[in-house]
Amino acid sequence: MAEILVEAIRSGVVERSHRGDVAVVDAEGAIRYYVGDPFKYTYMRSAAKPLQALAIVETGAADAFGLSAEELAVTCASHNAEPGHVAAVRSILEKAGLTEDSLRCGVHPPIDEESRAALYREGGRASSVHSNCSGKHAGMLTVCAHMGWSIENYWHPDHPLQHLLLENVADMAGVVVEDVGLGIDGCGVVVHAMPIAAMARAFVRLATGEGLSGDRIRAARAVSGAMAAYSFMVGGTGRVCTGLNGLPGGRFTSKGGAVGVYCAASTELGLGVAVKIEDGNGQAAGMAALESFSQLGAFTEEDMEALRSYHCPDNKNVLQQTVGEVRGVLQLRRTQL
Repeated sequence: MAEILVEAIRSGVVERSHRGDVAVVDAEGAIRYYVGDPFKYTYMRSAAKPLQALAIVETGAADAFGLSAEELAVTCASHNAEPGHVAAVRSILEKAGLTEDSLRCGVHPPIDEESRAALYREGGRASSVHSNCSGKHAGMLTVCAHMGWSIENYWHPDHPLQHLLLENVADMAGVVVEDVGLGIDGCGVVVHAMPIAAMARAFVRLATGEGLSGDRIRAARAVSGAMAAYSFMVGGTGRVCTGLNGLPGGRFTSKGGAVGVYCAASTELGLGVAVKIEDGNGQAAGMAALESFSQLGAFTEEDMEALRSYHCPDNKNVLQQTVGEVRGVLQLRRTQL
């Protein structure tokens, strides 16, 4: 059963708690540590984006259209739609000979408050390029354009692109395609379900390249390297994935997903971590992942200071008075290998 992973404290009293499950896995798929149920079966949501981005490199689309590492990073993103994110997505579309009209990710305002206010102040309107999934969709479109596949229905489950992405995600996770649950994500494309231990394995293989070869290892290095070098593009201001991926040395590859999913891997430890929060709280998912790495000894003192606002943030009221803290309370259990 799920266990309490994160608690919010107000004046010494636990005011809310978040239950969930954690799996810590090596590249062979062995579960090394866990909390709750490491086989919790759930949708990967946007944590799958870096795995889906492998196709952009492997098919040759990245080279054909001259995509930069910065642009590759935004294809892995659930971005804030800050100016740099929007510019990168538009650049990808232009290089592929496409327009914003080709995007089928839906429309919502920028997540970043300052960027949203600036857009409206300047008389602009939110469009599909401001969707936090526009980078993923732009990347998908480059594959279709390069392969000569239809771009009108690239999001459809029966499209060859979606078949390719399903095969890639399953292969990285070490599961058979038939065991991957399929649904529709918030942005309209196919979303994949599997045990969280499989998600963790996919990320450690992506980050370390262990067990990969040929075009796949080249693609994994390109994607994980881009996410580290341009960590801002993966999320943006105030986002835990930007903070973790941006630590010195490119030692972490991480990505959160909607409804309380967070996946990450440490290249130094050769371990992947996947978290699912039962109530869908995204902040708690990131905190649980960071606390897991802390208990594994993955962070230096400098890392801990850089990540403090994500790992153990102050609980503040509307007057910005500190009234407590939010903290990870999980305790990893070692498995008997």
